[in-house]
Amino acid sequence: MSVSAAGYLRIASTDTAAWMDFGTTVLGLMDAQIADDAGAQFLRMDDHPFRFMIESGDTDKLIATGLEYPSEAAWQTTLDELTGAGHAVVLGSAEEAQRRYVTAFATVQDPADNTLELYWGRKLDYVPLVSPAGVSGFVTTYQQTGDMGFGHCVLPAPDIEATTAFYTQFIGTGLTDTLYPPGMDGLKINFMHANNPRQHSVALLNGPHPLGVVHIMVEAETIDEVGRAMDRAKKAGCHFLATLGRHVNDNMCSVYILAPGGIAVEYGYDGLLIDWENYVPTVSVEGDLWGHEYRFPGMDE
Repeated sequence: MSVSAAGYLRIASTDTAAWMDFGTTVLGLMDAQIADDAGAQFLRMDDHPFRFMIESGDTDKLIATGLEYPSEAAWQTTLDELTGAGHAVVLGSAEEAQRRYVTAFATVQDPADNTLELYWGRKLDYVPLVSPAGVSGFVTTYQQTGDMGFGHCVLPAPDIEATTAFYTQFIGTGLTDTLYPPGMDGLKINFMHANNPRQHSVALLNGPHPLGVVHIMVEAETIDEVGRAMDRAKKAGCHFLATLGRHVNDNMCSVYILAPGGIAVEYGYDGLLIDWENYVPTVSVEGDLWGHEYRFPGMDE
């Protein structure tokens, strides 16, 4: 295993101002106030210059997932193996890397056509998080030593077996567990971890999704922060995709809120941290210990 964390997301929005307002006012992220020639706006949640790049687009969708490698050697080995297996790898320019605050990166498509930006050498500016909503902090590190990324994302993968094999064989993730959600015949989700204790950094669902992502997750430090985010979301008129609940696999106590344009954001607390040395992957047929009643847009209230 070589990939360290899910480091950042690039998101296309038909209304970047609304997304930034949601990100700061509801989620409590910080406007990074980075000048960008392409007009993108950036949200930060820790000492990284940004975790979410919000770019103007004709449609609302996930553009790319940034995956971090611990060294240039590990990164280059991954690129060589991908190229050797026939996958098209495109190196980013120095200017493009600077825009992402990384030393170098390369782009590759997974078998489900999800865009990945593989990078190494993240550049930190150590500006402290000052949340406009008063959020005390987000869980992105472990014992102040290891980066665990922004949280996690669940990506669509109609051919889930081939796509899972791509991540485990080439990207460097490990399979954490598999979920067959109850009442959803044929649905399957594979959860995968990076080289950090977070239960999963990337997951795959065996079907398409119009937004290019099933959901993204950010983790607050306390349950009270989740409650306050729920209050802010209700005040802002946001749609709750799922009520407060706790998942069985990663223990996350969370609520799901739709961002402008429809991307689902899981806002959680108390996610499971795992010692991978002795871990055995599991299979679950229940998704939640309690709660998480889903209400998709258009359903009768």
